[in-house]
Amino acid sequence: MWFRRLLLSYLPVFFIVTMILFVVFFQTLNEQNRREAIKANEFLAEQVIHFTDKSLKDIDYRVVREILSNSNVNRYFTSASTDVFANMQALKVMDDLKFNYPIIDSVYFIRFSDGALLGDAPRSVGDFRDADFIMNYQKSDAAVKWTGKRQFRAFDTPEYENVITLVKEAPYISNEKKGYFVVNVSLPKLQELVGRMYNSDISFVSMIDSAGNDILAAKPAAQVVVDAETEDTMTNGGSQAILSTFTSPYTGWQINSGIMDTKGLKFALTFYNVWFVLAIAVVAFGILWVIYVTKRNYKPIQQLVTLIQTYSLKPPGTHKEKDGEFGFIQTTLESLVSETKHFQEQYREKLIMQKKYHFRQVLEGNVKISDKDWAAELRSYDLDIQDKIAFVHVMEIDSYQTFTETYNERDQSLLKFTLYSAIQETAKNNKAAVWTEWTTDNRISLILWLPPEPDPVAMSKEIVDACRQWIEENVSFNITIGLGERATTIEQIHLSYEMANYCLQFKAVLGANRFISAEDTVRPQQEIQEYFKTIYLLSQALRLAESDWKKHLDVFYAQIRESLLPRKEIESLIQFCLHHLEGELMELSKDYRTIWRNIQNELQRLVKRWDTLDELQEESGRIFETLIEKINSQRDSHSNKGLIIEIRSFIEQNYANSELSLDYLSGKFHLNAKYLSKMFKEEFGENFVDYLIGLRIDYAKKMLLETQKSMQSISSEVGYYNYNSFNRAFKNVVGLSPRDFRKQLGEAN
Repeated sequence: MWFRRLLLSYLPVFFIVTMILFVVFFQTLNEQNRREAIKANEFLAEQVIHFTDKSLKDIDYRVVREILSNSNVNRYFTSASTDVFANMQALKVMDDLKFNYPIIDSVYFIRFSDGALLGDAPRSVGDFRDADFIMNYQKSDAAVKWTGKRQFRAFDTPEYENVITLVKEAPYISNEKKGYFVVNVSLPKLQELVGRMYNSDISFVSMIDSAGNDILAAKPAAQVVVDAETEDTMTNGGSQAILSTFTSPYTGWQINSGIMDTKGLKFALTFYNVWFVLAIAVVAFGILWVIYVTKRNYKPIQQLVTLIQTYSLKPPGTHKEKDGEFGFIQTTLESLVSETKHFQEQYREKLIMQKKYHFRQVLEGNVKISDKDWAAELRSYDLDIQDKIAFVHVMEIDSYQTFTETYNERDQSLLKFTLYSAIQETAKNNKAAVWTEWTTDNRISLILWLPPEPDPVAMSKEIVDACRQWIEENVSFNITIGLGERATTIEQIHLSYEMANYCLQFKAVLGANRFISAEDTVRPQQEIQEYFKTIYLLSQALRLAESDWKKHLDVFYAQIRESLLPRKEIESLIQFCLHHLEGELMELSKDYRTIWRNIQNELQRLVKRWDTLDELQEESGRIFETLIEKINSQRDSHSNKGLIIEIRSFIEQNYANSELSLDYLSGKFHLNAKYLSKMFKEEFGENFVDYLIGLRIDYAKKMLLETQKSMQSISSEVGYYNYNSFNRAFKNVVGLSPRDFRKQLGEAN
């Protein structure tokens, strides 16, 4: 009964309001279309102005340029008599102008000295029908760039062409005028180009010159009558409504645009206003009717509210009066639904977090439960591990820094979910049980349970490699997989997880986009001294900007590959190399230290973001190349670069001369000894004496290793006539006496 009463009460109002809204909607849509039409016409007028002004400006600029720069044009106007060659060249200029600007109707030159005409005109002024225009132009204001609409007829013919004309004096901006350069633009061609920009059946465009002529009209402009209130325009062409008016900043012409059928537009506007007033009146009537009907039907609603208050948690009167009964009902139901959803979300989040936490605790070996309880707990996760062997594998996203820079957070989450789904689907297709969770931002760990037959190890590798291949073929990143060993108890799962992480340490050397097992991580024996020796040679070559630094860098990375070092050891070795290189370069002058600081920051960033050894070698080589270039650039900027290089070369060739000293060099190269010492220190980072001793000791070590010469002979050959001095210097540099050095290295070999 109450439903029918409400339905019969509100249904008439519903139909009336719906009808009004329907009509208002279409009237509003009509008004919107009218506004859009106005905007479109404004845009059309602006485009016509832009097109016309640009076309005329280009012609104006070209004419001025020809007058100013074309010697053939100047030759024609300055000729005292007929010059056939000058006439031919001037005609060529006209033809080129008409070819480049198709809207040009005709071009001709007038020379004042003899009244000669050239171009699209007769040779005699008496036969020239446009002579009156030229005479009037001479008397008028020459500041006008383009004339308005006029009729052009060069010869005595009945046909004429509607044109606008540009007249330029030759020479340009001069007190002495030699003639006129006249260009006539065809209005039919201009009208055709502009006419392509709009539909003449719907819109119109007019361009009014200073004389009131419509330049874009094929016929003379009709008389225009404008209604001051509606801006309606009546012409002999029909009814039009001007919607936009602009004035060209270049020509000063007025451009009008609008649409046809002014009466239809005016009727639509009036119709919209009438219906709008009617809609307001009907809405007011509907409000009064709703108030009346609501009062009649209020009692059943009040009873319903009382019933809800009785069974709700809120006592009567606790709801706000402004909410009303319906607000109270809505609030109560929303509160109940919200609390239910909140409880469900908390339960799901708690379950997910609990599962992730438990997964991590198992992998880290922090769970102390029996295997039976462990199997029972996994059954709650829908995992059946009865009589199955477990394998823990860790998958790492390759080049994760590039991955995060390429994709936003949403895309990263989507791609990670794709990897998670691929693992689940592959395991399911191979009838394996799997538990997968993200353990770090770039690593996802999985526990894979497989039956003991036929070969669980091979099946495990096949499953993870299938995941890797699917990712490689279907998404835009790759993964590297560390394989753990088989596990039959919960304690062994922790050991398998550690093995998988350990295997991933060798991704740097073995390469990415593959799986790495324990068999791949067997390392050969390698002497640690070899790394330090290579680092020392590399640092020396970089400090001295020698060309063989690349060879030492390649040897350094080759040693790392041969030793099969894990990532942590590689990072420690790289940090040691950077520390040693810093010690070498910080001995140089301030300018070189500044260069090193900038390079050092870039190297530190590389150490944090590299993924594989190949990437590290390539990027470090590029950075060291930049370092060498900057050091060489700094040295080249030094005024005595050539001289100090010459001195260094002389020292390397005469290091065996026992008389070699700063005084000897200063006399040899005519330099002050103190200045020479300072310059040597700034360029090479060490003083002259240390450099000479180091050079001699290096040659001595080479002879000790490669020859059987006596100590005295080697001492004299490297510049020490006193063996005791040689022995003392060798021991200070190497830490061993020459005899002990030869003996120790001889035993090692």
